[in-house]
Amino acid sequence: MTAVATPPIMFDSLFVTVQAVEDLSPHLRRVTFVAPRLTDAVVAGPDQRIKILLPPPNGSNLKLLSGEDWYADWCAQPEDERFIMRTYTIRELRAEQGELDIEFVLHGVNGPASAWATDVVPGAEIALLIPFAVDTTSAKGMLNSGVDYVPPSTSKHRVLIADETALPALTGILEQLPADTHATVFAQVPDKRDIRPLPTPGTADITWITTAPDSDTDLPLLEALKSAELPGSVDFAWVAGESSMIKSVRRHLVNVVGLPKPSISFQGYWKRGEAIG
Repeated sequence: MTAVATPPIMFDSLFVTVQAVEDLSPHLRRVTFVAPRLTDAVVAGPDQRIKILLPPPNGSNLKLLSGEDWYADWCAQPEDERFIMRTYTIRELRAEQGELDIEFVLHGVNGPASAWATDVVPGAEIALLIPFAVDTTSAKGMLNSGVDYVPPSTSKHRVLIADETALPALTGILEQLPADTHATVFAQVPDKRDIRPLPTPGTADITWITTAPDSDTDLPLLEALKSAELPGSVDFAWVAGESSMIKSVRRHLVNVVGLPKPSISFQGYWKRGEAIG
């Protein structure tokens, strides 16, 4: 039997220029990037992960690495000499126009990416590590392409749980929810002014929690989930945000709700006690 070749996956880095900056709410800022090579970029799913690359801590210019061993070369550099790398979600790619949107959570200047986004103006330049070829033929291919939200095609009732760092991914997921699919959504933001419409072709019951992720309240998303009456028809869950929240929510979904572990997709975006962004 001849093995079926899987589609290649290719990520590459490129310099991009800030075209526009838009404040969507007090804690969320959309930055639009442009570059000629963005016309060749692709995405594998609505929560497509990429890397933003910022200048090294020592203040030297940002220099990109290339070749198959670029990551090993990056790790081998002294920490203050290598560029800063942070993971973000593509909010929207408009390849025809060579434009890409990323939404940044503004947490002040504690983290390098948040600090950069706080002060950014049109014309600024950074670099991105993004996909130019993806494998969407299987769940494994999607995961390897930088996508964690991979529900089975038979799923009709999904639970979606996100703190503010995962709000861009949640927004994209709901925008692509099939018309015959229902979502029970729990979304956490630090301020009621950060609540925004989440349109979807499907149907969604959305519970907003307005407790900041770094507050003294312990795992408000978990408490909201525990208080909810989930129907037995739930067949898939996606959880994204702070790492300890994800572990607790996943445990509840398995032990109390009764979801099988393979039916839960999860992605830790940050860890409590560490700088966000």
